[in-house]
Amino acid sequence: MKFLIQTFNGEVEHDFSLALIESIKYSNWLYDTNEFEYLLINELDDLMVIDSQGLPEYFDNSEYVPIGSVEFVSDFIKRYYNIDLKPINIPYQLMCEKYTKRKVINGTEKDIIGKKFVKSNEKIKSFTEITDIAPPGNYQISEIIEIESEYRCFVYKNRLVGIQNYLGDFKIFPDIDKIEKMISVYDGPVAYTLDVGITDKNETVIIEVHDFFSVGFYGFNEYKIIPFMFKFWFDNMINK
Repeated sequence: MKFLIQTFNGEVEHDFSLALIESIKYSNWLYDTNEFEYLLINELDDLMVIDSQGLPEYFDNSEYVPIGSVEFVSDFIKRYYNIDLKPINIPYQLMCEKYTKRKVINGTEKDIIGKKFVKSNEKIKSFTEITDIAPPGNYQISEIIEIESEYRCFVYKNRLVGIQNYLGDFKIFPDIDKIEKMISVYDGPVAYTLDVGITDKNETVIIEVHDFFSVGFYGFNEYKIIPFMFKFWFDNMINK
């Protein structure tokens, strides 16, 4: 199991990359093996080298899982597999008011009426604003509600394997039964994160879902499974 980890001026910066490196060390110790490996690199273009005859020698990507920023992973998958990664946002199985406690629709800029939370359905980390106007495009459009605290839930093989507070009052805890119900309803990837919030009415609501790449861990450190979550998500993405 091999990983290609992005660095910045030779330094690893993302918390998920640091957690993966520790997980690799732990897994090699636990299983008494050296089968878990990683390679550090600044740019994808650095993978091309010149051989002794002055000819370009291209990187064999087939064994590596890219780990880094959204741009780094997206570029890798596009370059080697011709796949464009799209945001999940709130999947249709979870768009009912039971889980959102607000009106959420998929539409275009023409469907934004009044101030709404607007997020691109076309590109990850693209247009995300509270606004009543947006450039032409496809969006997920949500009514605005008051959120007191936000948590990131880590899901692997349809099982909740971790939960971390990342914004707001950490003393306000979400409804775990409701989170597990969301997981049971959503036919999602083998590994993903589910962000939930607790409203001013003490209701646990879905915020959004992310594929398991380029997501902040906020202290998630299940070292036994982190490499497998990255690997199996990646394999399923490129083979689905």
